[in-house]
Amino acid sequence: MSADSWAPDPRLNRLVEQPDEPKPRCIFWTNQAEQMCVQNFCPGEDVHYQPHTYSEYTIVVCLEGEIIKTQFGQTFAIGRGGSIISNPGVEHSSGYLSRNGKRCEAVSLSLDRRVLASLSQEFNLPSANQNYCAAFTGSLENTILHDCARNIAEELRAGQAGHKIVIETLATRLLVGALRSWPRANISRIDVDNSPRLPRRDFVRAYEFMRWCRKDNFRLQQLCQFLGCSEERFTRLFLASTRHTPASFYNRMLLERARDLLSNQKLSIKEIGFQLGFKTSSHFIAAFRREFAAAPQEYRQRSLSPATPDDQSGGAV
Repeated sequence: MSADSWAPDPRLNRLVEQPDEPKPRCIFWTNQAEQMCVQNFCPGEDVHYQPHTYSEYTIVVCLEGEIIKTQFGQTFAIGRGGSIISNPGVEHSSGYLSRNGKRCEAVSLSLDRRVLASLSQEFNLPSANQNYCAAFTGSLENTILHDCARNIAEELRAGQAGHKIVIETLATRLLVGALRSWPRANISRIDVDNSPRLPRRDFVRAYEFMRWCRKDNFRLQQLCQFLGCSEERFTRLFLASTRHTPASFYNRMLLERARDLLSNQKLSIKEIGFQLGFKTSSHFIAAFRREFAAAPQEYRQRSLSPATPDDQSGGAV
């Protein structure tokens, strides 16, 4: 059994030149068989994960704030005590958001599909094989899941003697509680996509590395060294998980961050470009225009303009 934390990390600190920004807390534990992985995540700011897929199931429990997930064309939001499950091979996007002045905090349990397949009969789940597996939709509020997740987070942070044994026990309890409680009407059977993908743990670490890395410091070689895998393997699995190369995915993330920073009128276009690591303002403006079909200043003016009566139609979001 092993446990490790993603941040703070001295390699990341050399890439990030924004010491005043809050950094995320992201701690992992993986069992010896590498079939179960637990994560405690408390981002330093709101996080939105672009559409992606894993080969694993992931049970996500919200401890604070709000978590939004979209899969199968449906969007669900959970608050403190709520749980959502991501399914293997199913594309989904998610957001981890602050609410009521509290940063989001979550605990997730990722499971090899074979673990759930071995429990199908005992928990009366749809039969699973190489071609089919169970799929979970909707969300659930359950005290047992919340308590297990909270205790897992405390054990991960404290790191006391025997914490790995306790975490494995709590992770198993969390899994059993989810399988017992999930509404059967929200469990179905889907075709299995067996394409190799980046494990969730590596995707999250790669995503966070990209999120805190300036453009002038981003190097695929450094990212792969950080993850401990070859560039060829990482690129292939990342492409299968996101439908984007690491470079195009990173550039999209960077420009979305620029779009968010434009809401701060105290920052000039030049300052935003510099903060993100663009060498020149013209390089930043050209990249932004390619992505959003508008220059940064034009986008800022448009987004800050008062809504017209036609914009206030009250339609569903």
